[in-house]
Amino acid sequence: MSLKPSYQATRGDEKKFLREISPGDHLYVVNEHYDRGNTYSEWIVTNTRSLTGNKEVESPTNGATTTAQSLLRKHREVLTQRPSHLPNLGVRETHDAYTEEGQRAAQRIGDVRATQAANSLSERYRSLARR
Repeated sequence: MSLKPSYQATRGDEKKFLREISPGDHLYVVNEHYDRGNTYSEWIVTNTRSLTGNKEVESPTNGATTTAQSLLRKHREVLTQRPSHLPNLGVRETHDAYTEEGQRAAQRIGDVRATQAANSLSERYRSLARR
């Protein structure tokens, strides 16, 4: 079953979201910052469940875990496609000594590393779910 492009924090969408996600799926949420604009965070659906029976998700950048239900309720919307117009919150490659071009290059390298980490984590949970 393919995932919708986004899920809203409504009862119907939440039930559909929790039923349709599977281990290894990539989920994205938009984070609003008052001082630097919006960013996005990436989460991977794990093959574990919380004590309440809800599916858990893990952040590939910092290893934090939460339930998929909590993620949707907190952010009010979960995307299933990477927002290409926003920077990744987990990649903050800024340094005063870098030139503007150097900062853009560091950001691109950070994006590649973050994507590789997310893909690796996703594949791990997909293979565990196949067992």
